Amino acid sequence: MASTDGAARPPGMQSGAHPYASLDAPDIDTLYAKLTRRIIPLILVCYFFGYLDRVNVGFAKLQMVNDLQLSEASYGVGAGLFFIGYLLLQIPAGGLVKRIGVKKCIAGSMLAWGLVSIATLATRDQTSFYALRFLLGVTEASFFPAVIAYFSVWFPSRRLSKVMALLFLAMPLGVVIGGPLSGWIMDAAHGGLGLRGWQWMFLIEGLPAVLLGFYLLATVTERIDDAHWLSDAEKRMVHAEMATEAEGKRAHLGAALREPTLWLLFFTSFLYNVGNYGLIFWMPTMIKALGTLSNFAIGLISAVPYLVASIAMVANAQHSVRTGERRWHTAAPVIVGGVALLASVGMRAHPVLAVACLTVGVAGIMSTLAMFWSLPSRILAGDAAASGAGLVNIGAAVAGFVGPSIMGYLKGLTGSTEVGVALLALALFSAAALILAIPRRFMGRA
Repeated sequence: MASTDGAARPPGMQSGAHPYASLDAPDIDTLYAKLTRRIIPLILVCYFFGYLDRVNVGFAKLQMVNDLQLSEASYGVGAGLFFIGYLLLQIPAGGLVKRIGVKKCIAGSMLAWGLVSIATLATRDQTSFYALRFLLGVTEASFFPAVIAYFSVWFPSRRLSKVMALLFLAMPLGVVIGGPLSGWIMDAAHGGLGLRGWQWMFLIEGLPAVLLGFYLLATVTERIDDAHWLSDAEKRMVHAEMATEAEGKRAHLGAALREPTLWLLFFTSFLYNVGNYGLIFWMPTMIKALGTLSNFAIGLISAVPYLVASIAMVANAQHSVRTGERRWHTAAPVIVGGVALLASVGMRAHPVLAVACLTVGVAGIMSTLAMFWSLPSRILAGDAAASGAGLVNIGAAVAGFVGPSIMGYLKGLTGSTEVGVALLALALFSAAALILAIPRRFMGRA
């Protein structure tokens, strides 16, 4: 693909040249290990609390459905309304990142969603539940595009699968840690100061996002030249890597929208996340149906699949980098995930085997996640990075509404989650088919 659409290049740099190759630069792998240690842990912690504040409603459901007199279908709609607010601002969020910068977008998003999450304790009926879930989606909308833009300043696409695997550890950890924590808070704090357990959960789990928002304003470095923790030689090396990275990519959103593969990623994101979010929001209910369990026990059992998934996700990404194979490392895990979900339905009479199948299913689904989100950066650079990621994320946001809503409707209609799980598996198989259709030039070495 020729670089005719505005891809950035330093003055005087010719295509394929490495302007700093003659300088006494540090070892590149050592440099990027340093960047990873400096940048990823804080963003991982932030994403952890964002993900926790997004999905803890699955645990709140165990109490609040009865407290608020919500039907199964209305809970599913409310859980999914987060993604309506989220998707409405995805493309505008990319423009906002460009206008006010990464730091303000990430920090501002965290402050706002923490406050809305805390406010959810004031939910009194279906209308207020719907409104607060929608607002939570609005406040989180700019976070992920801003993070993609932030990473695009520092990391070339060939390194992003490992970086994204580390970032997406926040998702399984959100259940591994957040599941038992949410269940424990709901059991231990129930009735304190006149608040229900689910109200305490929203209060306690929303506060860290507010505190982290203030911390981010003081710590995020948006420009390579402002990184006081890098030597001059290290800064030159990062500049050189990113200048080479920008060659041949779509650097403006208009050009990116004319790239068919971007739209293929959009539909893949939708189908994949119908399965992913449908499972996330309903797993506590699925586990509760296996036996008489406390909220804390449900949280502990829910943590097992995601603990395994956190290991599988990083291992899959690292193996992809070692072997240079990307296509099947992206498609195969989600196929395994769909098969395992179907198997979990057939094992309902055997709770241990059912949880084992769910564990394999979650590990497969999560292992695809990091691989998939390294793909947009193989197409996009410059101004298009945040907006293009926002477009692909719209597919995920629509799915986040559709998946839980379908599960809620079918649960209310049939009295079980079996038919809904079968539809989730079908969506995952369809996503795998689209992954296998991605052009070869975007599925080169990891």
